[in-house]
Amino acid sequence: MRVLVVDDSADVRARLVALAREAGCAEVDEAAAADDALAAARVRPPDVVVLDVHLPGKTGLSIVGALKALPSPPKVIVLTNHPTEPHRRQCLSHGADHFLDKANDFPRLIDLLAGPTPGAA
Repeated sequence: MRVLVVDDSADVRARLVALAREAGCAEVDEAAAADDALAAARVRPPDVVVLDVHLPGKTGLSIVGALKALPSPPKVIVLTNHPTEPHRRQCLSHGADHFLDKANDFPRLIDLLAGPTPGAA
């Protein structure tokens, strides 16, 4: 499974890359901004995108639709420090498949990456 990790924090990206590899994902790409994530997804289409909401320039939320419009749309897992119910509803309504809390849901993220292709939240 190819995973694209999108987060503006290099430390968080490193942790997410390590978690993806721990879950058995051999191919893991990274991006620090929304436009870079879209470019990376077009060059090496991911099966799953782990996406932060707050990114420099465009928000993660603003690119969910473009990711889902790719020829082989990836599953999108939003991972955020702002896990409010309004944020959750907004992300899911834009096409995200899962909405996770950075403070509490890393074990669930590992399960999603290690299991079969993730389904709806």
